Order: sequence, then C-alpha cells, then structure tokens
Amino acid sequence: MSIGALTLSCIAVLATSVLAQSTLPVGYSKKEGEYFRHVPLKYAPCRIQCGYGAKATPWKTVQVINELWARADSVGYLSAGFSVDMRVILSSKGANIKTPSVVYTENLGNDAKVFMKKKLYKFAPLNAGTTFPNPWTIRMKGDAPFVAVAPTLLVDWSTYSSSNQFNNDFYVDTARVKGTPTGAYGTVAYYGTGCNPNTYYNFATDMDVGADFRTYAYTRNIGDFQLAWLGAAKTTTAIPGLKGCSLYTPPVIFHPTIGRTSEASGYHNFIWGQVPLFMKGQRVFSQMAAVDPKGSLRFSRGAEVVFGDYDPHYPFIISHKYQYGSGTTIFDPDKHNAAWGWVDAAIIFDLR
Repeated sequence: MSIGALTLSCIAVLATSVLAQSTLPVGYSKKEGEYFRHVPLKYAPCRIQCGYGAKATPWKTVQVINELWARADSVGYLSAGFSVDMRVILSSKGANIKTPSVVYTENLGNDAKVFMKKKLYKFAPLNAGTTFPNPWTIRMKGDAPFVAVAPTLLVDWSTYSSSNQFNNDFYVDTARVKGTPTGAYGTVAYYGTGCNPNTYYNFATDMDVGADFRTYAYTRNIGDFQLAWLGAAKTTTAIPGLKGCSLYTPPVIFHPTIGRTSEASGYHNFIWGQVPLFMKGQRVFSQMAAVDPKGSLRFSRGAEVVFGDYDPHYPFIISHKYQYGSGTTIFDPDKHNAAWGWVDAAIIFDLR
C-alpha cells in the first residue's frame, strides 16, 4: 500500500472512530429522549424526514457514516412481530434541516444519496423496558459509506408495505428541545364555508418572521387541479351559477404552481416563501379553488392571516416531516407527500 493510500485510510478510520457511539442530536447516548414518534414503525407504510442543524451534529467539517441505529422509546413495546421493507436516504450539503416542505424531495440537499437500498426487516416481539434508554436494536447498515460534507444532516427513513399495518405501540425514541421564546405568534382566523363539498377546508401555518409560510387544503377528491391565492381584502361575494360558493378575497397574488391532488383527502400544500421582517403585523387573506376531473368547480372558505414574530430560540435545530397509511388509503413513500411535522423534534440516532 502506498503512503498516500495509507494516509487516506487512516483519515477514514479516524473519522469513523471519532463518530463511534455518537448520537443525533448530540448528548443522547445515555439519555432518554423527551418525546417519542409513532413513525415509521408503529404505522406502515410511512416516510419520515428528520433534520439536524450544525449544533445538533457531533462533527464540524466532514464525517463518514457507515451505519444508523435507532431504539425503542421507554413507552414502546411490540406484542407481535412484523415485517416491512425499509429504505434510508441521507443528505448533508444543501439539505433543508427545518424540513419545511411536504414534498420530500424539496428538503433533500444536492448530495442526497440512497444510503440503504430497500430491504426486508423482520422485527421480533418486544417487551416493555425497565431500564432506560432502551438499547440500540434497530440497525440500518449502509450499502456504502455516506460522507457528510457539511455539519448538517437530513435522515430520510421509509417503510413499505402492501397494506396498512398497525404494529402495536412500537414508538421510536425521539428528542424534543425547548427554547426561550420572544415575540408573538402569527394568527389565522377562518371565515365562510367551502363548497362542492362544504368539507373543502383550507388552512394556514408558519406565519412568523423567518418561517416558510404555507397554506394547504383538502378538496376531498383525487385528481383535482388546485390553485391558491392571497388577497388584501375580506369579502363575501356569491359566485354566479355556483350555489353556496363565495369569493372570500379578491386575488392579488396567485401561487405560481397549480397542485394536483393524489390522495382521497384531496390534500395539497402551497409554500409561499420565508416571511420577511417587514411583514410583522401585516394582514393578508387567502383562499383556494379546485377543478375536479369532470370539470366541477369547488371553492374553499377564507382565511385571515396576521403575521407575527415569534421566535423560540432553540439551542439547536432539529425537525421532522412525515406521513403514513391509514384507513383505506395506502400511502406510497415514493409518490405521496408528507402531511405533518414541525421544528423542535427528531428521532434519536446512533451513528457508527
């Protein structure tokens, strides 16, 4: 072996040895997490992305990752074993560790790599623990090492199943941080009624300075083309020819994309961008409309949004975004979007 090859080998060994028994986020090797997540193992199929900021990772420059390990939460147990396929994608450089988008690919960085290809995992029954934290028992070995070239990481963990599984109370240990908040929350008030059907509900969230403001809705139908707009005034104007439908705010800005619903709930999400400081205290209104495959029009209710400047000031940034199968809808981790998740919580992993 040449001197150059030997040097590179030593560097790789040093990198992995420094990482041994290190956790994401840092400090949880022997500490039980403050939270727990039912995804991605209590319900399957499922997909969850967990983001870790620079202060949450145990490295500062470059790090080699060979394996990921997770553990059951203190409240977790499994009375009957089960099997699922699992896949893991890792991303470091350019990854959005706040996981703001429900479109999984939009949170990945430009170095995203399938760390572990889809493979079958068999989970044996698990008794409730008595000493915590539980041992690391969920091993995800990479098909090849992943080199994190930035002090941030996004872990994208999917489970696959041909039918919706409910695997008792198999919770995964999770960290949740508290901050020292300042400012006041942005607010949203809804008015009016959706039409065709009247259960067409829209929502707004992340309405504070620095957050990625988004609106989303449920049309209750698959295959709808959905558009969203913001307005500067609150109105209640009946729409001619559409009984029970009203325009609740005249459009000023349309979202540049038109969504297409792919789930029975008709869910679609619109991200408007990061809220700038000058929007603090400003008021906007939002509404959505959709056209189903047969050409029928439907309109949502209105939403009145006032932007705030609430800032939790977390000691480090961790986040997650997820979705899973429920009812008669079979979630497809490769095609469907996320629906839930927030900043301040993420699954605890041991990196080796």
